[in-house]
Amino acid sequence: MFEKLKVTFAFLMLALSAPAVALIPLSNEEMSSESGQGLIVAEQLQGANVTSGLGTGDWSNYTYTRMGLDARLSLNANIDKMQLGCGGFNETIRTNSCDIDMDYVRLMGLSGTGPCAMSTTTTDPCYGGGDFVLTRPYIEIATKGTGVNREVVGVKIGAQNTNGYFGVGRNYTSGQTNLENGGGTNCGTSAGAQALACHSGINSISGYLHTEMSAQVQVTITLFGSETACFGNTTFTNDTCGVADTFYRDFVGTRMTEIRSPSTPLKLSGGFLSFIGISQAYADITENYRFIHGFALQNTGDFGLSFQRERLAYPGYAKTNASYSYPANVGWWMNVPDVKAVDILGAPVSMSVGEAVDALGEPGVPMTNIELNSVAPDNCWGNSRFC
Repeated sequence: MFEKLKVTFAFLMLALSAPAVALIPLSNEEMSSESGQGLIVAEQLQGANVTSGLGTGDWSNYTYTRMGLDARLSLNANIDKMQLGCGGFNETIRTNSCDIDMDYVRLMGLSGTGPCAMSTTTTDPCYGGGDFVLTRPYIEIATKGTGVNREVVGVKIGAQNTNGYFGVGRNYTSGQTNLENGGGTNCGTSAGAQALACHSGINSISGYLHTEMSAQVQVTITLFGSETACFGNTTFTNDTCGVADTFYRDFVGTRMTEIRSPSTPLKLSGGFLSFIGISQAYADITENYRFIHGFALQNTGDFGLSFQRERLAYPGYAKTNASYSYPANVGWWMNVPDVKAVDILGAPVSMSVGEAVDALGEPGVPMTNIELNSVAPDNCWGNSRFC
């Protein structure tokens, strides 16, 4: 990353040292016909009382000052350890933790055109080692009060549009030691603590994640054999899920360590139950974030990172009441209004007849820490110490 910064500064110096072009005087009429816009823009917005949508709340006491670039910012970076908001006020929620804590973060580009996220191979066309692109990035400062009583209550780093892959973590194989979480691993298991020991990555996250999910898993039921279960808009050819089954869940909270998706609708196919007309089931899914090794941001609007001393909603790039973000909690917060975790091919699952009966009603049969077969993306370049 520092090498890229050096190159950027070198280009700036070349531009500044280029021969000056002679200035041409313009008349008033000629000047009035010219138009242009500066690279750096700044504006101020008075908060509103938002009565509907994600950002519902009275924010009229806040003033938002935004400073940004009318440009695209491209970067490619590998970060060994990303920790924000450790200790402090949120220790009452989860002790000895951070608001955001991730191992081996990769900010990289997307090279695929379809739905990208939970690939099972490092050669997936969804990520190709290009640049993570922020269109019209900006810094926004939220203040409250007037005159000498004015005080800063929040700061946000955002962009009008984001396109890239946010990779995270490492995969371990049997016999290796998990360097981040300690202990050996037995990666032959498909669920539970041993499966979790094979992964590092997202230790905790605070934020709002509006997530599209889709997956397929092979379920073996005692006495009834195997069934293919799927949910969401998958692209696999051997299941019954499709475009019409797009499935979204919102994950919101401070220092979250896992996702919880009860009453997840499952479609069954290819087995005895579906043969006798039972094609609908439900799963109560709990999955540690360490199993998730990245997510795609495909032209995502209003992706941002902020920190605030009180609960606060920020206006979106459009600056309308409808564009206000989900209110951020105290501390560091990540706002991801559209993230994809799709085409997850989970490890096979076995269940008893009793568990199969539980799956016929909501919230469904518990499925906890299923191996997702997700692989951390490869972003090797230069002198990177991990890939």
